[in-house]
Amino acid sequence: MLSGSVLKAQQLSKEELDSLYVIFIQSAKPEILPLNLQPVQLSPAENKCRFILISQVKHNLYNFTTEQQNILKPLLDRPVLDTSIVSPSGFFRIHYNVTGSIAPKYDPLLSVEENVNQVALAIDSAYNFEVNYLGYPPPPSDNNTGGDILYDIYITSALGAYGFTTPEESIGNQKYTSYIEIHYSFAGSGFATHGFDAMRVTSAHEFHHSIQIGNYTGDKYSEELDAFFYEMTSTSMEEFVYDNVNDYYAYMPHYFNNPGKAFGYFSHNTVDGYDIAIWNIFMKDKFGYDIIKRQWELLPQMRALEAIALSLNEKGTFFGRMLNEFGIWTYFTNYRTIAGEYFEEASEYPPVKSVSTVQFNSQPVNGLAKPTSNNIITFYNSSDTLVAIISNTDYVSGINNINGSFNYEYILSADSIEGSTKLTDNYFAKLNVTNSLFWAVSEILNYQVVRQDSTVYQVDFSNDLYAYPNPFYYSKRYSNYCDCIEILIDPANSSQADLNIYTSGMQLIYSSTLPVENNSFGRKILRWNIRGISEKLASGVYIYAVKNGDEILKGKIVIFNE
Repeated sequence: MLSGSVLKAQQLSKEELDSLYVIFIQSAKPEILPLNLQPVQLSPAENKCRFILISQVKHNLYNFTTEQQNILKPLLDRPVLDTSIVSPSGFFRIHYNVTGSIAPKYDPLLSVEENVNQVALAIDSAYNFEVNYLGYPPPPSDNNTGGDILYDIYITSALGAYGFTTPEESIGNQKYTSYIEIHYSFAGSGFATHGFDAMRVTSAHEFHHSIQIGNYTGDKYSEELDAFFYEMTSTSMEEFVYDNVNDYYAYMPHYFNNPGKAFGYFSHNTVDGYDIAIWNIFMKDKFGYDIIKRQWELLPQMRALEAIALSLNEKGTFFGRMLNEFGIWTYFTNYRTIAGEYFEEASEYPPVKSVSTVQFNSQPVNGLAKPTSNNIITFYNSSDTLVAIISNTDYVSGINNINGSFNYEYILSADSIEGSTKLTDNYFAKLNVTNSLFWAVSEILNYQVVRQDSTVYQVDFSNDLYAYPNPFYYSKRYSNYCDCIEILIDPANSSQADLNIYTSGMQLIYSSTLPVENNSFGRKILRWNIRGISEKLASGVYIYAVKNGDEILKGKIVIFNE
C-alpha cells in the first residue's frame, strides 16, 4: 500500500499510517505485533537499508496515534553506548559497547577493539574516496548533539538491517544533520555478505546517504518516485569504494528478471534502487564519476529523472538514447558476456530476461511498456536468434504516470514492408507506436548489434549551430544582439518559418512565425527571444519544431533557470 518517501512530510491517511507503522515495527520490534503480522525471516533485500523507512516514520511521527508514538519514539532515539574512539582521519567518532550482545564481532577471533578499528578504517576510506577523490562535500556537523562536533557512527543491532542513516535536525535549504548506525556482526542468513566485507560496503553506502541529505536534499517533491535515486546512488558507491566486495550482486536479479519495470519505481517491499545500481556503473563507465555528482547538484530543483536527463543533455546526448544503450549492456552479461566490452564484471551478472520469446514468422508482436523501461523480445528460427530492445524513453510519464502503460507493435519481417528498416538481407524491422518521439529500438542478431538506438527522428547535434546557446542559462548574457536562442535552418526554404516550442511532455508553450535571418557566420537562422516570454521557463528539456517550407526540423534545447 505504501511506496517509499524521502524526508518531506506527507499527508497520509490512517490506513497508510497504520501500514507504515507495521512495516517499521516488523523490522524494529516484531515481537510486539500479532503473530500473523510478524515476519518469518527478512531477506537480505529487505534488510539492506532502513534509511527511507526511518525517514518516512520520523517525518510523520506526530501523525501516528499516541500509543504508536510511545512505541516509535524510543526506537528513533540516538543509541546510548558505553565507549567510543575517533577514526584516524579525525572526522568520525565510532560508538560501541565493549561487552554484551551487540559488541562488535565481525571477526569473532579478534578483540572488540580490533573489530572497531576496522570500522574506523572503513569509514575513513569511504570519506577519502567520496569526499577527497570524487569531490562531494562532507556531511554537516551535528553541533555537539553526539557529544562533540565529530560525525557519529553507532555500532548497534541496526534494527536488523545492514545499517541506516537517520536524518536529525533541519539546517535549512532541504538539508539535514544525521548519524549512522551499522550492524555489529552481519552474521546469519539475513545478509548476503558477512563480516568485514559487509561492514565496509555498508560504511560506503550509508556515508553517501549522509552526504545526500546534508548537502543536496532530504526533501523531495514526490515521496513515491525519487527514493530509488538515493538507494541507487548509495549502492553504487559500495562498488566504487570497495570494488572487490560486490554485495550488490544479490539484488541485481530483481531488475534483470524484469527490465520492463519503470526505471524510477520504489517500494519498501522490494529491492528497487539497490537493483538498479548498475545504471550508475554504466553512467560512470560512459561519462566518468562527475555526471552522478552533477545529478545531485540538480536534484534540489527538479525530480530525479529530470536531473538524470538534464545531466545527459549537458553531455550532448539524451536519456532515451542512454536507456536503450543500457539495455544492450544488460543483454551482454552472464553467458552472453563479450570480453573487454560493456560491463567489466558482466560475467558475474545474471542474464537479462525477455518479456516474450517467439518463433519468427513475420507476424506483429504487440506489447505494453511502462515509461522508462526496456522491453526485450527474442525471435528465433532454425538458424538465427534476433533480439529487439524496445525502450519507452518517456521520463516525464515516468515522473507523472509511473504505473501507466503504452502500446507498441513491433514487426520483424523477412521482406521489406512500408516504413520498415533493413537490418540485414534477411530481416526488416518496424516499430509502430502512438507517440514515436519517446521510443528507441536496437536489435542484436546472433550476439552482434545490427542496429543501435533507432529513434524516430535524428538531429545531428555534432553541429553546435543547430541551437545556440544550448544549454541556455537565464543567469548568463550572450553575444547575439537580442540575447536569444538561435536555431539553424540553413538552407532556408522561404523568408520566414514557423517555430513551435514544447515541454518534454509535449505541451505547447510558444508558437510564432519568425523571419529568417543571417547569423554572424552567414548561416540562416531563426531567433527565439526566450527572454521576451512573460514568465521564465522552468529548468528542463524543451523540444523545438520548425516548419521550413515543407520540411519539419526537430531538436531539443536544455534550459537552466538558476
